[in-house]
Amino acid sequence: MKYNCVIWDWNGTLLDDVSASLRSVNDMLEKRGMPPIDIDRYRECIGVPIRHFYEQVFEIEKEDYTLLLKEYNEGYEYYVNLDCGIADGAVELLERIKQEGAKQIIVSSCEKNQLAAAVEKSGTAEYFDAVLGADDFFANSKIDRAESYLKNNLPENAKLIAVGDLLHDYQLAQALGADCVLVKSGHEDTRRLLASGAFTAENVADVKRFLFD
Repeated sequence: MKYNCVIWDWNGTLLDDVSASLRSVNDMLEKRGMPPIDIDRYRECIGVPIRHFYEQVFEIEKEDYTLLLKEYNEGYEYYVNLDCGIADGAVELLERIKQEGAKQIIVSSCEKNQLAAAVEKSGTAEYFDAVLGADDFFANSKIDRAESYLKNNLPENAKLIAVGDLLHDYQLAQALGADCVLVKSGHEDTRRLLASGAFTAENVADVKRFLFD
């Protein structure tokens, strides 16, 4: 194992939930008499903070943004519980990392109660030393939470790697002085991931080639 700690993203990385997000968004568009978007358009618009997504896809000036997020999350929860689960190969990789003795934490923009419930439901909670979610549903930066945890729980010379599916995960890694792997199977456009300079993996199962000697 090349690293002392793996910093995992949750949505779109360990949790295969892109379809739930897209379906919720398209339900919202249909309700407003607007045309649906496809997965390519969804990935082109996604990012952190999530408000940028809504500015591109909805007529946000006509919306109460807080209610818009609430509506999305209600649809997302319905679809994610309907047919979304942990990414293929994720459990096997989490188990191998655990056997190697490295720490594993989740740092997510997902609201902390929603995140904790999802991790528990997935059956993977035993693998994580910490599960760090947000205080709200606004999906803003998660860098401060990661920095605070690592400062208090890992030595300064710890070898870190962040695994995610968004450019924000690469920004997180840069802020922490960590290596980074971005998976192409998540929420963000693959072209942007490839242009970032981060390592890229086809999916979570493919991440293992970056972690072990």
